[in-house]
Amino acid sequence: MKLLIVSDTHGRLEHMCRAAEREKPDMVFHLGDHDRDAEDLSRQYPRLCVVSMRGNCDFFSPYGREEYLYTLEGVKIFAVHGHQYNVKSGLMRFSYAAAEKGAQLALFGHTHSAFCEKIGDVTLLNPGACGGYHPTYAVVTVKDGALSYEIKDAWEDYK
Repeated sequence: MKLLIVSDTHGRLEHMCRAAEREKPDMVFHLGDHDRDAEDLSRQYPRLCVVSMRGNCDFFSPYGREEYLYTLEGVKIFAVHGHQYNVKSGLMRFSYAAAEKGAQLALFGHTHSAFCEKIGDVTLLNPGACGGYHPTYAVVTVKDGALSYEIKDAWEDYK
């Protein structure tokens, strides 16, 4: 199963849509800050499964969730925007929460910086800001309990 991971689109849909067209994912995780963009993506690609989180800029939004815990092909995925775990100050609280939930993959945004590191048994992944000045996203492949990932430059097609 191929997952497209985006965050912090901030109303700039073009990079997220191009990534969906380029990657042809089975599922998209939108990690917040303009979770309404995830709804727009769902309307544009109605057969695509899109899951969205509420970010710190998504006040009173009816669309996304605060947290999401999902198991795909034997891999437990924990997804949040990240502000509620204060990820800009450090990742220990978030990594502990993911470990407590039994997650192998923990997705977060909020910092606008792409990041991936394994802490204990949990891989922490931030796709960066798909709506930022240097837009990035991540692709995760999950198969038979194993996962692989890559952070990609959303400007790739423009070069």
